[in-house]
Amino acid sequence: MNRLRTSATLAAAITAGLLTITSSGVGAASATPLSPGTNGPGSGTRVSEVYPGCEVFFDTPHVVDGKVRFNGGAKCSESAPATVDWLVIWLEPDNDAPYDEWFGERTGPAKSHSASSTVPCVSGHYQGTLFASVNGNKGVDQIWVDREATITC
Repeated sequence: MNRLRTSATLAAAITAGLLTITSSGVGAASATPLSPGTNGPGSGTRVSEVYPGCEVFFDTPHVVDGKVRFNGGAKCSESAPATVDWLVIWLEPDNDAPYDEWFGERTGPAKSHSASSTVPCVSGHYQGTLFASVNGNKGVDQIWVDREATITC
C-alpha cells in the first residue's frame, strides 16, 4: 500500500487548496488548478485519458463531528466501454494527528464506487488522494487526483 500511495502521489502533480474551518464548522475554500488532465481550475475531477467517460472526483475536505472528512468516488458513464474495478481514498495529515478511519476502499466491477476517509480534526496540513483503476475494452487505466488543504479546527 505504501508503494502504491507513494507512486500515485509522486505521479500526480502537486495541487493546493486552502480550506479554513470556522468555529461553527462552516468551510470556505479557495482552490488552485489541480494536476494536468483535470476538467479545470479547482474542479476536483480528473478524467481518464483512455476512457473519456470515466472520472475520479472528490469534495473539498470538511469537518464533520470534530473530524476531517475527505469524500470521493470514481464513475464511468453508462456509454463508456469500461467499469470502475477498484477505488482507494486516503487522507494523510502532516501534523502527527492520530489516524481514524483514514483509509477507504471499494472493489469489484461497477459503473461507480465511492468512499471516504476520516481523521481526527487537528489543525494543520492534510493531503487527500483518490486513486481508481478502470477496466474495459482498451485494457486497464489508472486515474488519480490529489488535494492539499490547510485545516484550522
